[in-house]
Amino acid sequence: MRKILHISDLHAGKNLNKVSRNPDLSYALEQVSDLCNREKVEAILIAGDIFDKAIPDYESEHMVLDYLTEWAGRDIHVVLIAGNHDSYDKLKAYKNLEKLTKIHIFDRPKPNPSEAIFVYDNLAIACLPYPSERLLTRGSEDTHRAYSYKVADYLKALAKQVENFQYKILLSHLMVEKGIIAGSEREASVSEFYAIRPDQIPEVFDYVALGHLHVHQKIDSAAAETYYSGSLYQIDFSEKDTKKFVNLVILEDNQIKVEPISLPLYRELKEIRIGKDQSIRRILEEIAHENALFKIILEIDQRDPMLNSKVQQINQALGEKLVFFKLDFSEYASTNMQNIESLNILDLYKAYYKQNYNCDLPEELEREVIYLLNMVHNETD
Repeated sequence: MRKILHISDLHAGKNLNKVSRNPDLSYALEQVSDLCNREKVEAILIAGDIFDKAIPDYESEHMVLDYLTEWAGRDIHVVLIAGNHDSYDKLKAYKNLEKLTKIHIFDRPKPNPSEAIFVYDNLAIACLPYPSERLLTRGSEDTHRAYSYKVADYLKALAKQVENFQYKILLSHLMVEKGIIAGSEREASVSEFYAIRPDQIPEVFDYVALGHLHVHQKIDSAAAETYYSGSLYQIDFSEKDTKKFVNLVILEDNQIKVEPISLPLYRELKEIRIGKDQSIRRILEEIAHENALFKIILEIDQRDPMLNSKVQQINQALGEKLVFFKLDFSEYASTNMQNIESLNILDLYKAYYKQNYNCDLPEELEREVIYLLNMVHNETD
């Protein structure tokens, strides 16, 4: 029997309105360590987005390296790949760890698929770090078709490399069509133009360990057992009310069993709307002692003489737990707020285009906008 743990999307160094989320990540990684001890896990697969930014801060690097070396020191193989938030070159700098410990780093897609395989006894793990569209496609190509088909061809090449092993796992950071988006992912990176179809995942794999989408989910329409393990903690308020999991993968007698295991949260993200007729004091008494981070939306008349007093009351009661605070003066606050917050840059441009040209944004132009958004994200990290 072999036990493998699939985790992803650590996003070390994530800040939420200047509030560091590293304590939340550290708490989650402690649960991972406990689980490895309890279940006698032999390998941990980390499916990308190790860091939230391409150039992480010292504290985040120190924390990640501390856990990686701790796990490797317990005789656990750690296999990790780059995600779209990670710098290929930053992870390449860590590859010297392979000489000393059981840490195996795949920093970028390899031109030769044979170099993208980690073999452990009768188990082969094929690794595809985030395949940047800038590496795979050219401006003159039909980007959607070129990207998905090139990724699919590479997956076939990986499958060919591992087909003769008893157990075969694919570890990748990819967008797969029909995957559920949390809302905390980069909007351009989860576009349909940079997604592969479930049927493009080779069925030769016993298990497909994916990162990129932050919701834990199984891709039912894929032939292989295909899962996103999801983020280890609630990345931002779009993930409020979302439970977090890791996958324990058990390989035995040529069979595979997947056990999603729930992770407790260090601090839950909670959005609280306080209506005009509700008691602020009563609501604050109910939530002030919770170990959570809050987004408070206060519906209030801008002519209310107690406006400043109420704002001060909320700030004093919640202190550092108050991450976002909005004053809502609109009579139809709830509807308007939801409509505004559901928009992203691409949606705004589509609305602008339709208003000015009285037609929908052409697909070719939409692809170009998505490509530019991706370039901006990569250049500003």
